Amino acid sequence: MYQYSHGGNAAFESGVEIKLDLSANINPLGLPEKVSAAIVSEIPNLTSYPDSSSGALRDAISKFEGVDSSWIFCGNGASDIIFRIPRVVQGKKAMITAPTFSDYERALQSYGADIVYYSLGPDNSFTITDDFVTAVEKEKPDLVYICNPNNPTGRLTESALIGELLKRYSGTMFAIDECFLDFTKEAMTHTSKGFLAQHQNLIILKAFTKMFTMPGIRLGYSLCSSESFNDSLYFHGPDWPVSTLAQGAGIAALEGAEDFVKSTVSYVATERELMERELTKLGYRIFESSTNYVFLQSPFDFDLQEELNKQGIRIRSCNNYHGLDNSYFRIAVTTKENNATLLSAIETITR
Repeated sequence: MYQYSHGGNAAFESGVEIKLDLSANINPLGLPEKVSAAIVSEIPNLTSYPDSSSGALRDAISKFEGVDSSWIFCGNGASDIIFRIPRVVQGKKAMITAPTFSDYERALQSYGADIVYYSLGPDNSFTITDDFVTAVEKEKPDLVYICNPNNPTGRLTESALIGELLKRYSGTMFAIDECFLDFTKEAMTHTSKGFLAQHQNLIILKAFTKMFTMPGIRLGYSLCSSESFNDSLYFHGPDWPVSTLAQGAGIAALEGAEDFVKSTVSYVATERELMERELTKLGYRIFESSTNYVFLQSPFDFDLQEELNKQGIRIRSCNNYHGLDNSYFRIAVTTKENNATLLSAIETITR
């Protein structure tokens, strides 16, 4: 039965008063200034259908990502594309890591594919290692999802490992989710974009949701060099996957985006490292993250999420992720002021 399993939903939960929601990982620098104006300017165009192929938006993404616009598919958030992919691949078996983003599993279940889980563990900080290549050889999946950096752990997967997978298993489709990669200092060395031209069994997922603070707009995109695969993405879903407002917002967000991303990476890294240091001092086990959230394990008997809820602060319990229990939590990195409020509340609870 369907059950909402993501963060960021506290505002819609009856009887819940949340003053600070850190359960969803949104850019603390907020919505780029040009986006609001772009949305308003698109209002006169709402009497017509949107461009079903998002041509102008794809051109803007092409410039930002440095790839051919024909390789780009735009959808109603990255999750829209995640759900289309199994229907395009039409495979019987798929592989995902555990833990990882829950939409991969639900997308595969909705299609009816068998799922193989590759377990990640705390001993190596939940890192995908070279034996993942051997696991793919053993299982021979038709489709593999890899979240890079992984959600909720924040761990990066080496691009050399992904390159080895693509080279060895040309009959397997690899969906690499890079929705959080632009938050990392290592984005240029860990992106799989360099493999696109030579490997048509690769699709990269990106979104405007987190970096550009646009979760309510619903806008994501994918990169793939296979013309037939991209054509099938359109076929296996409704027409007009991106609204007129979302297309205008996306184009505006990408104007001067390089400076916005650079400022974000610097801000987030500073604040995340401070949070990790302070939480370590309080006795929490911190798993080093590369992106805009902290992943930790609590050694204490109390439920950290429940105690923070009492103070009007929401974080994400990870007990519904495969391989994790109610001692694991994910906390968004937000503004200096909000981070200080969180740390003060946790210190009060812990001590």
